[in-house]
Amino acid sequence: MTGDLAGRWAAAVVPSWIYRWLLPVVWLGAIVASVVGDTSSCSIEDPTICGPDRTFSLAMIACFASLALLWWRPIAAAAAGVLFMILDLRYDDVASARIAWTVYGVLCAVLLIWVFTSRRRQRSLVAGMPRQQVQVPAAAPVGVTSRLLVAAGLVLVGAAALGLMHWQDQREETHVRRAVEQAAVVKGTNDDGDLVLQLPDGRSHTVTVVDDYDTGAQVPVLVDPADPDWLRLRAELADYTWWYTVAGGAWVLALLFVLRDVQLRRARPRESWRGQGVPVWIAPDASSAFAVRSTEDGVLLGFLDAELDDDESDLRLLDAFSALDEDEGAAPARLKQEWTETLKRYRGDALLVGDLAEGSWPTILLGGQALRPVSPFRAPRRVPWRTEKYEGLPADFEPDEHTPQRPSVEAARDVPMLPWEVPLQTRSWWSLPALVAVLVVAPVAVGTFASWGEWYGAVVGTFVGAQLVHSLGSRALYRVTATATELTIRTGWFEQRVPWRAVESVEVEDEGLSLAAGDDWHVVGGIAENQLAGVAAVFETLRLRSRTGLPEQPAVRRPSPVLLINAVYVAVCVLILVLTRWNPF
Repeated sequence: MTGDLAGRWAAAVVPSWIYRWLLPVVWLGAIVASVVGDTSSCSIEDPTICGPDRTFSLAMIACFASLALLWWRPIAAAAAGVLFMILDLRYDDVASARIAWTVYGVLCAVLLIWVFTSRRRQRSLVAGMPRQQVQVPAAAPVGVTSRLLVAAGLVLVGAAALGLMHWQDQREETHVRRAVEQAAVVKGTNDDGDLVLQLPDGRSHTVTVVDDYDTGAQVPVLVDPADPDWLRLRAELADYTWWYTVAGGAWVLALLFVLRDVQLRRARPRESWRGQGVPVWIAPDASSAFAVRSTEDGVLLGFLDAELDDDESDLRLLDAFSALDEDEGAAPARLKQEWTETLKRYRGDALLVGDLAEGSWPTILLGGQALRPVSPFRAPRRVPWRTEKYEGLPADFEPDEHTPQRPSVEAARDVPMLPWEVPLQTRSWWSLPALVAVLVVAPVAVGTFASWGEWYGAVVGTFVGAQLVHSLGSRALYRVTATATELTIRTGWFEQRVPWRAVESVEVEDEGLSLAAGDDWHVVGGIAENQLAGVAAVFETLRLRSRTGLPEQPAVRRPSPVLLINAVYVAVCVLILVLTRWNPF
């Protein structure tokens, strides 16, 4: 593909900011216009204004889908937007809402037409390119995917929602059959905005309402003689039809997951087949997908999330993507080099078999390996001020083979008395006092908020305190202990117990010591810099002494004291919340 053709192909892509940013803003504006323009009051003659309205609840499935799916399935979201526009024009009497949703629906219709036209244009541009006849090997069985499991769970959620709605409706019908109508007097509103009513027998009742009511006004209500706690305004009957929205939304999502799974299986035929391959250049990207570029001028066409047929090779490739992550700076140098070498093997000229268009499911052939699609091919994301770029190894990247290797660690002649606590850098003096202070002050603050009725503050205080306990405890209680048989690293909520028999090598890194144990690496940080070489020598001696010919033992994890302290703190705070809720001070 020439650079000019690739440029025209990229220009045909619908800018993602239109459906990822512009349409959500228009949707929010339509919601505001609907709320502001709705001046209708609750009415006994038409209970659907503030009461149960099945049509409205079903229509809201399309309304919410037209927003929630914009970032994941823009075509489905746009179709839902058009459908909701039709429903709104049919059933909505609010003029401002009809105008706003018409604007939104028209934009969705324009987006649909633009997307289909764009993809047709992309296919036509690639149709005249020279292709290579290739044999695509048969794909491995897909099996049960996470999408199908999620879809099954969503089906159950929808069924449970309808079952709960049916139970609530039956209970409400029982109350309504026994209810008698009375005229209650509005006494005002409480601090939570609920309406305070006084019944003819002198009793006061608080109820949450939708409409506004003047103090002193008489309001028709329904009262159940058999249940004094039950009361309903005649104009605002209980509305449980919103469960239709929950159930319908869950089933729509389940259907979309199933359709995506069907596309995945269609893109992976179980039999070998012949196809036309388009020459492209691919490289692993920091997004854990493969960047697809033109063979000339290197124009970025898009990204394809793909995997190998061989599970072991695919797992190594998935781990190698960590080399492109800036947060992996603490990884051992040898591991980084292995990651880099793995990424280099999956970079270069390849053949793309299938449609080269956004939303397609092509297969990439690189050498003798097939990269099967996991999700649709997508063009780079675009916003007015930025376009997504390729972030991976530079095209001309070659590791310096003449870089001097780190000197091997020599074994120590003398080993400290075991068990030996590895000397660490001096900790901040305030770590332990701060941990104790949080353990004392946070539960008191949670109890204070709860006693004041500020439940939001109490819950937030519980979570914030738990995070502080974890952070401070990890600092104050960090320990590295060596015995004749294993190395124990206490960090965070768990302790890593690494048997010396499983350690293959000890290396000195900038961040500390790294221990290679099979396919795993264990980084021991926090060691005093002037003690680093000595600690490494002791570790090497203990590793060599463990070579007795016995089978290797895997590293294991066990809970650390930090996890216990965290669990006790959370349990105390929850107990305070429960006691305050049921026995307020």
